[in-house]
Amino acid sequence: MQGVAIRPGTGQVITAEHGPDKNDEVNLIQAGANYGWDPSQGGTKGGYDENVPMTDLKRFPDAVPAKWESGDTTEAVCAATFLSGPQWGDLDGSLVVTALKGAKVLLIKLDPNANVQSVSIPTEFNDKFGRLRAARQGPDGALYITTSDGTNDKLLRVTRN
Repeated sequence: MQGVAIRPGTGQVITAEHGPDKNDEVNLIQAGANYGWDPSQGGTKGGYDENVPMTDLKRFPDAVPAKWESGDTTEAVCAATFLSGPQWGDLDGSLVVTALKGAKVLLIKLDPNANVQSVSIPTEFNDKFGRLRAARQGPDGALYITTSDGTNDKLLRVTRN
């Protein structure tokens, strides 16, 4: 698990999670739920088995399926936060997820049950700043995103024109 965000006005807990070598996830967390992740395969494997799916519905048929998955690629999702306020226009309420390997921002619109309605990738961030790590909305209403390239990292202030 990399990012955790509380959805404003709902109390829903949303997480952004790295997949083992593919299939990153966004999940709606439910108390006591099983999300199907077991890289030791019930203790039968030592170490970290990257061949185990993030949500292994074969081994755990009662597992909660992810709300979003990256599929056969990995974005290396990181932070999760929500945009909130009229300054964001039609993006108000969108989930922001940053990506390290993917070097992008994912804007995810969710319905009231946290089902994904759409995913967009603003071209302003698509591989322009390198690895994107933290994302938080500041008291001024702007979105702040940090880069994580190891040298010359930046704090980006993002507003909507």
